[in-house]
Amino acid sequence: MLNIGEIQYANVYPIFYHLKQLNLPEFNFIRGVPSYLNRMMIEGVIDTSALSSIIYAKYPDRFLIIPEISISSINYVKSVVLFSHLPKDGLNGSKIYLTDESGTSVILLKIILKKFWGVEAEFINEEDGADAFLYIGDRALFNYYNGKFSHIFDLGKIWYENTGYPFVYALWLLNRGKVLEAEEFVKVLIDVKCRSKDNLSILIDRYMLEGLTSYQIIDYWETIDYNLTDKHIKGLLLYYRYAKELGILKEVPPLNFYF
Repeated sequence: MLNIGEIQYANVYPIFYHLKQLNLPEFNFIRGVPSYLNRMMIEGVIDTSALSSIIYAKYPDRFLIIPEISISSINYVKSVVLFSHLPKDGLNGSKIYLTDESGTSVILLKIILKKFWGVEAEFINEEDGADAFLYIGDRALFNYYNGKFSHIFDLGKIWYENTGYPFVYALWLLNRGKVLEAEEFVKVLIDVKCRSKDNLSILIDRYMLEGLTSYQIIDYWETIDYNLTDKHIKGLLLYYRYAKELGILKEVPPLNFYF
């Protein structure tokens, strides 16, 4: 039995839809937001999952990266967004609410503010009194398409404009102790990735997000990139380097792959 972490956001639904359609009894799915799955993977409850990219950097000796697959964006992402009542020029000295659902996105925002925009802000854990709000996942999607914020800053777009690289939000990781048990899963996962965006209109009959139209959900699925190419890896290493320069990481980790 392989315990597989399932992110409960729209971004990866096409992957898990096809995985579950196989009805393989040796696959057990455990659902949760990224921060929960990160913790379960570190504790050894989950054997493999798409985990926040920063988790690999903090525990490179614990995990192997499954190649060819990630959760990334090339330019717009639409689900990792800073929503603000203030324009970019007004963010210096502002209060910014940070979601607790994804460490990778929080660090990406800090990189953008510090290195790309030269902004100093106060980060808070409560929405009351905030001038801007970092939302991710389905909540970000709803506000991206339907929200009433004056200013919307798509972090994937900002990263791409400043670096020219895709941004890797999540890597598919495998606990090192499950290498032998995961062989079939890895083959299935790569196969599923290759056909995950075929006939998205069929998936929309099974996935609805309150407040979004079918067109908006399909548009979002077409935005998300599941590849992990050399260019993705260069962008990932640049992200780690920036995180080190900000004092968040001690070192840029070596990337160790499953095969």
